[in-house]
Amino acid sequence: MDIQFKEVEHCYMPGTPFEKLALNGITLTIPTGSFTAVIGHTGSGKSTFIQHVNGLLKPTAGTVYVGPYELNSIEKNKNLKELRKRVGLVFQYPEHQLFEETVEKDICFGPVNFGVSEERSLNRAKAVILQVGLSEDFLQVSPFQLSGGQMRRVAIAGVLATRPEVLVLDEPTAGLDPVGKEQMMDLFTTYHREHETTTVLVTHHMEDAARYADHIIVLNNGRVEMEGSREDIFKQVDRLMSIGLDLPKTIRFLQLIKEKFDLSEVPMIFEEKELIEFVAKLLRTREADS
Repeated sequence: MDIQFKEVEHCYMPGTPFEKLALNGITLTIPTGSFTAVIGHTGSGKSTFIQHVNGLLKPTAGTVYVGPYELNSIEKNKNLKELRKRVGLVFQYPEHQLFEETVEKDICFGPVNFGVSEERSLNRAKAVILQVGLSEDFLQVSPFQLSGGQMRRVAIAGVLATRPEVLVLDEPTAGLDPVGKEQMMDLFTTYHREHETTTVLVTHHMEDAARYADHIIVLNNGRVEMEGSREDIFKQVDRLMSIGLDLPKTIRFLQLIKEKFDLSEVPMIFEEKELIEFVAKLLRTREADS
């Protein structure tokens, strides 16, 4: 499903001394099947933005289109349950949303609530528990007896069990160690590829945006600062740094190489293996020329 924002504004606590315009005239399109990263510094409007995708927030002005669903400030949307069935949202620290007696019941809650039969929901629970890297032995365990990392996997399994067409991820690796973070991102990219979902990742990690996304949106003070492919975005080094965003480490290293060897340009490289190969080839060429 395409996701479109047209002149969307969102104002918190309007008409009060605490009024804050979090989104200001947002117009953009997230293409069907894309893996889109939404990046920006703290307070740029990222979390507010994605909460409009499944109707947790309604625009103060403008219109949000998610496939056939339309959200605006005027009409009362009667299809929110159907929309949320198709749009799965993984919050930061999703493990805080666990509440059932067993892991199995927690995973089944979403599908059953959306009208899936109990038998099919149980089959989905058995399938997704393996997808998130846990065994079926965990299904009859209380989620509150699990480690923090296991609880997060169970919470994510509950979202995946609803079989969303759009998967929205709000800083899903927050608080994880590097190994856990990579495992979690590999899980999402595998799901994205196998189910051909539209995936929207909110992150402040430039490496994640560069490594996983094919489409990037940069928010700044509630506005769209930049939008495009990762190559288009990360070649605008000065502009990114001017709004307080860092660069992926491969791009930072390439900038040093560019200055060191007085190169007119360097390629956009996002994988460390490719970067090593490029530097080795450059050194061999320089050595041969000398």
